[in-house]
Amino acid sequence: MSTEACKANNGLDLTGKTAVVVGASQGIGAGVAIRFAQAGANIVIIGRSKERLKQVLSEARKVAKSADQKFDYVSAELSTVSGTRSAATEIDTKTKSNVEYLVQTQGGMPNGLYNTTAEGIESHFAVQILNRFLLNYILASSGVLKNTSISILGPGGAQTEFNVDDIELASNKDAGRYTLMGKQISRDSVIADTYTKALQNKFSQIKFFHISPGAVQTNVMVNQGVPSPVRWLFTYVIFPIASRTVGNTITSYADIPVFLAANEKRESVIAKEGYFLDSKNKKINLSPYAMNGKNQQVVLEKLIEYLDAM
Repeated sequence: MSTEACKANNGLDLTGKTAVVVGASQGIGAGVAIRFAQAGANIVIIGRSKERLKQVLSEARKVAKSADQKFDYVSAELSTVSGTRSAATEIDTKTKSNVEYLVQTQGGMPNGLYNTTAEGIESHFAVQILNRFLLNYILASSGVLKNTSISILGPGGAQTEFNVDDIELASNKDAGRYTLMGKQISRDSVIADTYTKALQNKFSQIKFFHISPGAVQTNVMVNQGVPSPVRWLFTYVIFPIASRTVGNTITSYADIPVFLAANEKRESVIAKEGYFLDSKNKKINLSPYAMNGKNQQVVLEKLIEYLDAM
């Protein structure tokens, strides 16, 4: 699909539009930000490292469509609710309350360790799930987010039940690293699917996507501290092979979220496949849990509680 998206994006002109890309200091996020810049969009990128963010903006300026485009960054601590709230405020200010496209790539594969943030929230959950939800919720509630939100994570599953009172998986923190990894991966997908459905219902004027990146060769395994056997398998075997066959490079993949966010031709994909997609823009079936309206409301309220409590 990246080849098809690339062709469809040929000549795409996003002059005057603003894209915010979170997790854009490297990897997929950086690639997406640069692709938006190529199409003429103003971009605001979010991450932790100021130096890396400045480097990405430097690369974006090299390929920009016009010297009139506006490029900015927000250095933020996205593992905390307070940091997320501050990031949302800066986004509001820097975009003048006008974000057409929000793309979130922050976080990554869990490493099977149970650590907590300064606010006492499990670290992986805080970035991979809570932060993504809160940025969507705050920006949509305030009217800053206008058009489309895309979360690049991993939709789908078969869960029929999930205990939201154990959403941080505290009951599994001593279960062993690989067991916890499996639980975290499963939790991430089902909760992201469920809150995306809830956001679609609550903010019907905005298109919310949850899409899979598939196999894209990045440094995510190293950055997330994934156990060595798993990291070596993906870094030296799966990613290199996939990127030359069924997978993507960072550059080739970037066309997919840009296509879904801003290309009018996306409407045919939405009509046929929906908003939960694999790396070829094909429909992914959601779990029975995520499809249940009551569960969607329960998860929505649970995640909002974090915002109200901080």
